[in-house]
Amino acid sequence: MINKDITFIYLDEVQKQVYEMIAAEAEKRGYKTSITKDKFARSEIGWYCEHVNFPQFSKFSVVMLHDITQQYLNWPDIWVREPWNKYDIGFLPSDVWVDNWNECSQYFYTRPKTGMYLTGWPKADRLKVFMDGDKKSEYIRKTGIDPDKPTILYAPAWENDNKQDEFVQAMLPLDVNILVKQPPWADTYAEQIRNIAQMYELHKDNPRVIQLDPKTSILDAIMISDILVSEESSTMCECVMMGKPAVSVSNWLIPDTTPSRYPADDYDYVIKTKKEDLTSCIKEILDNYSKYQAEAQAYSDKHFANIGSCIDMMLDILDAAIEGNESPYPAIEPKKDAKVPKDKLKLYKKEKFKREIYYNYRERYRFVAFLWKIAKGLKTLIKGN
Repeated sequence: MINKDITFIYLDEVQKQVYEMIAAEAEKRGYKTSITKDKFARSEIGWYCEHVNFPQFSKFSVVMLHDITQQYLNWPDIWVREPWNKYDIGFLPSDVWVDNWNECSQYFYTRPKTGMYLTGWPKADRLKVFMDGDKKSEYIRKTGIDPDKPTILYAPAWENDNKQDEFVQAMLPLDVNILVKQPPWADTYAEQIRNIAQMYELHKDNPRVIQLDPKTSILDAIMISDILVSEESSTMCECVMMGKPAVSVSNWLIPDTTPSRYPADDYDYVIKTKKEDLTSCIKEILDNYSKYQAEAQAYSDKHFANIGSCIDMMLDILDAAIEGNESPYPAIEPKKDAKVPKDKLKLYKKEKFKREIYYNYRERYRFVAFLWKIAKGLKTLIKGN
């Protein structure tokens, strides 16, 4: 017997905002809900979305993506690194993701125990709210942007190398509102927090630049904007989801590797440019806005499923599963079982070991952390010799 008690596990504020939407609907159905950063939380129903999760601490588990372009460089098979066979239910956001799963669903590690379902992207359910012109007008008023000018939004995945200032300088020659929305980084990302604070100080006295609180919902920011500029952030996908053009600056660096890398921006829904050409790129889009907007809307229509009803579908499926009833929506049919190739199986086992030892036991047990530190030191010493 599974009690109607959901624990949502999150890492950052963006994930928390999505969970709050789901929790509100779940509570209407009689669920008790809690939202926590404790990835080891014991629960009746654990709801997960991170790269590394521990559903063994839940009686029943649900998993979904936290990013519409999650692990893009490893498509189609992200599951060899992030297996979903340990969860009971899996939710996918779009036909694109169904295609990814179909490419590798013959392998055991891709398959949730109860089933994989196409439900949509829960953040997209908020689009119903954005159809309300009064809400948009009120938010424009509160933000202080000029409603008679187009608004260009800067929302990067990472803030580094003065990218925000490069954006601002590129927009100043244009008669536009300049809007900035940085990510709400966790305290562990001290350098990102410092970089954002530095950019805030640089532009806080410029009346042309409006800097939003990082905790602001990205959908709220997109709602009042006409074009979004980023590098490889999933916010570009969410912008296009709302039928608005998104621009990727292809020579802005991403500092998650050493040395920094160029963005993975070969998505077919973004407009690519270089930072030196950003001004002319934005001008071109504004001069032909109806064309670019129509292209964005066409992509949205094709790639986002069940907009406005995703959360209800998720909870309908969960209701049926914990009550032992047949799902009201069919699970996606996987391919016929196949043996995992040796290279994939080796990678799967390596990631599984790392996930349990490094992210689980090392954090929970001091003795394991001590042994890990010794092993790491010995490895460094051997390499040095």
